[in-house]
Amino acid sequence: MTDHDLPPLNATPPGLYRHYKGGWYEVLDTVRCSETLQGMTLYRALYGGWGWWVRPAAMFGETAEFEGRTQPRFQRHQLTELRLDDRATATALIAHLRGRAMRHGVDLDVALRPPPPEPTTCCGRGCNGCVWDGYYTALGYWRDDALDLLRTATAAPAGPPA
Repeated sequence: MTDHDLPPLNATPPGLYRHYKGGWYEVLDTVRCSETLQGMTLYRALYGGWGWWVRPAAMFGETAEFEGRTQPRFQRHQLTELRLDDRATATALIAHLRGRAMRHGVDLDVALRPPPPEPTTCCGRGCNGCVWDGYYTALGYWRDDALDLLRTATAAPAGPPA
């Protein structure tokens, strides 16, 4: 069998996705199962154990009834439009941008600067002008600068993991 004989992959676009239950994931690529030739979405969790997973691409991209309403299983998010107003989203964004940069041979912490540190002085009372508000604003600037840097990065993408 040659590559021309293989069924199409119906690739899942790489990027940042949120599962309907709330978890953040980074899609890295679409690969083929050696046994069934089925397209499989390769992705990693951006929380907890940060595990790597594969799921049939058709299932990854499906829209169905979940939790009583019709919605996508995974929803892709545009980084420039991502609302930075919670810790899980901030953590996912930083991990996604760092991973994307590393795959292009760029260390964002060196080529740009590290992302802003999370606040340690929040009193938890929901103050007007909370330190978290400042953090999310600073993270938005870091995101914009990181995306500008990645647009101009000329390093060749790294090969597959060893």
